[in-house]
Amino acid sequence: MSGDHLGRDGIPLPDGPLEETSGGEVVNLRPATGRARRQALPAAELAISPYAEVAARVAAAGEPRWLIQGLWPADAYGVLAAQEKAGKTWAALDLAVSVATGLPWLDHFPCPTPGPVLVFLGEGGERATVRRIEAIATAKGVDPDQLADQLRLCFRVPRLAAPGAGSELTAIRAELEVHPAALVVLDPLYLAAAGASGSNLYDMGAVLQAIQGVCQQAGCALLVVTHWNKTGDGRGADRISGAGPAAWARVICSIAVHYRGSDPNGASIVLLGVELIGGEIADTRFRIRRRIRSGDPADLGAPLAYAVEVLADEDEDLGLEPAAAALSKSRQWVLTALRAGGDLQTVKQLGDRLAQGGHPLKPRTIQTALGELEAAGLIAGSEEGIGRARYWSPATPDTAGREEGTA
Repeated sequence: MSGDHLGRDGIPLPDGPLEETSGGEVVNLRPATGRARRQALPAAELAISPYAEVAARVAAAGEPRWLIQGLWPADAYGVLAAQEKAGKTWAALDLAVSVATGLPWLDHFPCPTPGPVLVFLGEGGERATVRRIEAIATAKGVDPDQLADQLRLCFRVPRLAAPGAGSELTAIRAELEVHPAALVVLDPLYLAAAGASGSNLYDMGAVLQAIQGVCQQAGCALLVVTHWNKTGDGRGADRISGAGPAAWARVICSIAVHYRGSDPNGASIVLLGVELIGGEIADTRFRIRRRIRSGDPADLGAPLAYAVEVLADEDEDLGLEPAAAALSKSRQWVLTALRAGGDLQTVKQLGDRLAQGGHPLKPRTIQTALGELEAAGLIAGSEEGIGRARYWSPATPDTAGREEGTA
């Protein structure tokens, strides 16, 4: 090693090609083979601006917009978290189709800033995803072909904690430059963050901030799908698995399963409690009822029938238990009327009570509802017989399974 080349602190540098950076730091382009020396640090990406400049940029950007009216700002990043098998992907795909078409999320909440959507899916596969998207689009009255250019899919999530994370982020940035999006969906987080410590706030913060920065630069919202913890501790946002997502997110959507079952027609029914919190939105809670039925359960290619309903205040006021609250409104009305009237009621008596309560139903509709309620174990009917009217009672320990004769 010669002493011909000295660093700024007087430390000799190894022989070989040298280069001086703009900051005056001398860098040896050949691996060092002697005593230790300082290496040049990469330029820090810290954009510091005076307040006046920041305020001017905000004003020039125009009025802020909503991705989901009242629930999610169009420039926000956040998480959708739920317990196992709560239908997280169904909810995320419903949002993707809603934003892509400008139709309401869950057929209830307007999406006033429509635009293309980029979805990364690490679970489910192509066939199952297409089947779900077609069911959601059909339920919204949209021809799936209308999504051809509005919905872009990748069936692997970016590995944000892997050694090659930089190249994956570069690929996403390039994708968004060529195909601008209003929303990016990342589902699920545990695959994207593989390699990072889920319990380490700093690890998870670094993982999430990287994809957040790419989306903010592209001017789109970011939805990250994740899981609840398995301990059962806490509620709402406190149930989110890992240390980072809840601390990082500007919006947190947490979904709990209140009831899961099926109806006599073979449709899968789930009643969900949804909670949204965030710094720019009012805390919001509501329930949704989702029904999914296959046209042919024996055929994996059969179309799925998808229906989702945000329950109105009147459903809350009924005070029904989860199993009953998962039923359609007409079934809930019949059950409430039966419970109000007591044991041994006829279809005509129930019809009169329903009409008085502002919910007139045809006798055939009431009869069908009674059959479904009986199959669900919520009511009990008297013994059937030729020429004998059936009498109906709420299913209690005293009446369930009891055969009645006459009124």
